[in-house]
Amino acid sequence: MGLIGSIMALPFLLLWYAAWFTASVFRPLLLATIICMATNTKAAKEKVALIVTTFQFLFLCKDKKWKKAETDPASYFTDLQSPDIEKKTVIFIRHGESTWNDTFNKGDRKMGQFLIGFFPNLFKSFATEWYFLVSGKSSESWFFDSPLSEKGISQAQGLQKFLRDTKTEFIPPKEAKFIKLLKGEEKSQMMSSNLRRAISTISIGLQDRLDKRAKDDKILILSELQEMSVNPDALSIHPPKKALVTSWIDSERVKDIYANQCDTALNTGNKTLKSNGLQRMEGFNSIVFDNIHADAVIATGHSYWFRAFFQTYLPWTFEHVSKKKKLINGGSVGFTLMRTKTPKGDYAYMIDSSSLVTLYGGF
Repeated sequence: MGLIGSIMALPFLLLWYAAWFTASVFRPLLLATIICMATNTKAAKEKVALIVTTFQFLFLCKDKKWKKAETDPASYFTDLQSPDIEKKTVIFIRHGESTWNDTFNKGDRKMGQFLIGFFPNLFKSFATEWYFLVSGKSSESWFFDSPLSEKGISQAQGLQKFLRDTKTEFIPPKEAKFIKLLKGEEKSQMMSSNLRRAISTISIGLQDRLDKRAKDDKILILSELQEMSVNPDALSIHPPKKALVTSWIDSERVKDIYANQCDTALNTGNKTLKSNGLQRMEGFNSIVFDNIHADAVIATGHSYWFRAFFQTYLPWTFEHVSKKKKLINGGSVGFTLMRTKTPKGDYAYMIDSSSLVTLYGGF
């Protein structure tokens, strides 16, 4: 009975020791946090403001909720050769994995591996966030506007290597056209979501193009491309139309691109509580056709935003994996986006389904 009793008591004993250890460590950590925040009130206020904003979006934001269209976009595009239809070439690049993804998403890890590493990774992420808080680094965060993880950097470098190794003379003309645009061999406008993981991905993936430092070949930062999510990793910390904020994991070259090869003139800052994904997709379309002189754009963004875009603007009868699955991290896809006026005088948009090409990575 003594042995059985000891075995049965073991979980409670471990729980007691865990509670004792937590209480012993919590008080000095709390005191140290208060002292550090009091000595750097500006950084403390900025971090607290991020936390408040996070809870506002968690409980009040309806970013993924909007009234679905009642009309198939294909009904406005019965004659694709009509002179009334405007066309733009669009390439989407999904960002590499972020620190948020590394903590909370299984990704391509086996479930067992993910579960075993979950709590150590969670501890690491909160410890890192605490360090940023007490050290006064208000712009640094593991969770808010989460930057690329080490794996995410590797994924962006994979796109860079793919572009270096791909010889356009040896691939079909349809794909070659898109690859030339990515490399900067033909004119296009680079764009990115205002979230850091997207900006860093295009900075790394298209670094060879950016290293040429061609005049006016800059990355246009757009709030319209901001991810559709209520989570803190989808909240932008960049102020409207001002200098961008890099993270601890960015290389010196990426930081240089942030500072000197990004255009924030159209960045309106973090999305508002009243906005939703459809409004931002429509805003993106308007910018592509009304503000961009180039015939092609390269937009770096996010999985849910891209999937919602394909669901919204591909013909309803057209079945494609992009409507159901996410573009993989670092992946790229190209297509033709069309615009025409409706009988009501507003604009309708549709993706030419015959133009859709997976360039790198896939879904």
